[in-house]
Amino acid sequence: MADRPIAGRVGLVGVTGGGKTSLFCSLTGTEYARAVASTGKAQAAGLRVLDPRLVRMHQVEGSHKKLVTPLLEIVDAPSVALEGPDKQDNPGKFASVRECDGFLAVLRAYEGEDPKRQLDGLRSELVLADIDVMQKRIEKLRGDTKKSLPNREELLKEQAVLEPLLEAVASGDGKAFERLTPEDEKRLKGFQFYSKKPLIPLTNVAETALGKPAEGMAVAVKLEMELLGMEEAERASFMKDYGLASLALESLPVTLFGGLGLLTFVTTGDKDVTGWHLRKGSPATEAAGRIHTDLQKGFIHCEIVSFAEWGKWKNYHEARARGPKRVEGKSYVMQDFDIIEVKSSM
Repeated sequence: MADRPIAGRVGLVGVTGGGKTSLFCSLTGTEYARAVASTGKAQAAGLRVLDPRLVRMHQVEGSHKKLVTPLLEIVDAPSVALEGPDKQDNPGKFASVRECDGFLAVLRAYEGEDPKRQLDGLRSELVLADIDVMQKRIEKLRGDTKKSLPNREELLKEQAVLEPLLEAVASGDGKAFERLTPEDEKRLKGFQFYSKKPLIPLTNVAETALGKPAEGMAVAVKLEMELLGMEEAERASFMKDYGLASLALESLPVTLFGGLGLLTFVTTGDKDVTGWHLRKGSPATEAAGRIHTDLQKGFIHCEIVSFAEWGKWKNYHEARARGPKRVEGKSYVMQDFDIIEVKSSM
């Protein structure tokens, strides 16, 4: 297998003892002893997004071909404190995941802890970190805009965006960032506000709590790590005993990928089957540019075969030759698992 450049970054956040580092090691293959030795420091590692649909396509189109998958980067941030004097250190700990595209909140729930309280606490800490940044920036802007600086007009525009945004975020308006215009987004891009990004909850539960309601996904991390280390036949037997039809840790990369607002589109050729990443809502021209910049520059149109349609035929070649492929232009919005062939003048 091979991988594309990183599609997105996910920061693991949570309290001490929540199983965050164990999860990081399980997902990325990092040695636990090495990870523990770096406690207090952020650690990062790559994670393949091996969607079952992509695996199926690879098997059908030819397992001798190279399988190229999207890739996420997982960043294990230092644990945070939700109470006590150590809370003041949280902004510095979050700083290690500021550049991430979203966060996975690992919530401890195997010794009577309240995962909802942890989730609310983490969300609150992320908001407070954003408020602190906004307040400091606004204070500086108010001073600078009183001076005759060459960029004063631009600074005034930034101030006009930040002041109402701060008021909205501080009042608990969860949709404050959604009302920003594309121009506002561009102006504030460098801040990388935490509370603007998705926060995906995962509750680390005891084996006895499997099947019960939980915040987000309920995963017995320690149990699943042990099951993943077993031979397949032995694992199947134990999974049956625990009533597990599948392992959450195996599907988690795909869940995170979608949670970041990403989709996969596919190309298949003589030598490879490639899953490419793209932000949901992106047009066909961006998909072409992901494959090669020349394809985007010379884009004429593209031929699309949906994954559902592909599944009705022997392989992609037959689906494209005999099935109802669609010819789409520049403005076509790509759908998850579209199989694409780009026609370009270059």
